[in-house]
Amino acid sequence: MPLLLLDLDNTIIDRAAAFRGWAVDLLAERGADPGLLEEMVRADGDGLRPKPEVALDLQSLLGLDEQETGSIVAVLRQGVLDHVSVAPEVVGALGRASAAGWTPFVVTNGVVPQQDLKITRLGLDAHLAGWVVSDVVGVRKPDPRIFDIAAEQAGQSLEGAWMVGDAHDTDIAGAQAAGLRSIYLSRGRQWPQGQPEPTAFADSFVEAIEIVMGS
Repeated sequence: MPLLLLDLDNTIIDRAAAFRGWAVDLLAERGADPGLLEEMVRADGDGLRPKPEVALDLQSLLGLDEQETGSIVAVLRQGVLDHVSVAPEVVGALGRASAAGWTPFVVTNGVVPQQDLKITRLGLDAHLAGWVVSDVVGVRKPDPRIFDIAAEQAGQSLEGAWMVGDAHDTDIAGAQAAGLRSIYLSRGRQWPQGQPEPTAFADSFVEAIEIVMGS
């Protein structure tokens, strides 16, 4: 069965919405200006910025003391876990892909236990053949070796595999380096000019799975 390699954050789960939910709650708890929300979102950088930089920006925005600044990354990660969810249509799409003979397998940058907990708390482990987290294997997307590791753990080859993700510079660039077909989840964004395009574009996870199953 071909591998269906999947990014986790903002591909299977809506990490951006989870961060916003946490940020809204934090601002309310602190009695801070709700107008700071968009600045917090920018500081987070879609979860891709180095966490020490995020901590310093949040310190400035929220007026955190030294102790609060030292713990804000842990608070942020817990807040995302508390707010994250998976849409029923995503679970349904995973089920259809599996029934059609595909092997869903997550390939995610990030740290353990954060990424593991997102998967297990949401019950996604019941719908996946497995997952690799960069923190564990010591290789991060776009390094193509992480896809080889995923295939090895799945007990399969990369022949015929697809990669679905929302990040052009990690998910798609990594898939291209590994010689994989790829689908870019646009999330309303334009593809960066001058970058080699993916095999296909999709506006939603469900649409991406339909493209894979129709290939």
